[in-house]
Amino acid sequence: MAYANLQDMIDRYGERELIDVTRTLNDDRDVMNVARINRALEEASELVETYLQRRYQLPLHPIHLAVTRAVCAIARYDLCQGNDREPSEQIRAGRKDALAWLTDVASGKATLDASLINERSETWSRIQTRPRSMQGTGLW
Repeated sequence: MAYANLQDMIDRYGERELIDVTRTLNDDRDVMNVARINRALEEASELVETYLQRRYQLPLHPIHLAVTRAVCAIARYDLCQGNDREPSEQIRAGRKDALAWLTDVASGKATLDASLINERSETWSRIQTRPRSMQGTGLW
C-alpha cells in the first residue's frame, strides 16, 4: 500500500520537477511518467514499512502526514537517480531527514498515533539473577 500518491508529489515538488525527473529523451517535453512515479512511491512506502513493522500494525490507518512526507522525500530521491542524473544536496538532505525520522519512530523516540503491536514473542531476552555466594567476594 502506498502512503503517498501522485497528487502528494505534485503538491510538494511541482509538476515541472516531476516531468523533468521522469522524462526520457523520447518522451514529450510536458508529460510526466506517472507509472514511474507510482512505482517510486510504492517502493518508498515499502521501505517505510520496514522501519514501522516492529512497532505498528500495518498498513497504517489513517495515513499520517509525516509518513506521507517521508515517502515523498524518499521517492523524490529515487526518481532523481539514473539516466546521468544525480540528486541535489537538498534532495539528499530530504531523504536523510526522512530516514532519520523513521529511525526515531522505529526506536520509540518519535511516535505515531497508530495501533501498536503487542509483542508476544518467547524469544525476547530475559534477565536471570544468580544467588550470591557466601564465599570469597560474593560475586559467584
